[in-house]
Amino acid sequence: MLTEEEIKQKIDYEIIVDAYDDDEVSMGWYYTMHDDLEFPFEATAALKKRDGTIESKQVTITGLDADVESFKGQDFHLEMADGDYVKPIPYSKLSSIKASEQTMAIFQCWDFWVK
Repeated sequence: MLTEEEIKQKIDYEIIVDAYDDDEVSMGWYYTMHDDLEFPFEATAALKKRDGTIESKQVTITGLDADVESFKGQDFHLEMADGDYVKPIPYSKLSSIKASEQTMAIFQCWDFWVK
């Protein structure tokens, strides 16, 4: 786990360094996620069933399902394996993420950024 100071340093000097507007900030986040997230990893996802109920389910996250525009808001999408298929899932629907230290550090920075 990174300290608050380490998070601020990483965001300011690695992720959004030289960003002068919202588009460049979004690009910084996109390329950081694209280059630094390590897949696959496991997580618990809050999935909505057809009857409207929410079920927590263990899932495998296989990739980033986002473009630069995705990082202008408070959330972005990842790819979730579902049998032979891959489906997008918002990052905000994940909990209990079990990923590499590098991946967890990026998520920790994102969580700090969107607060």
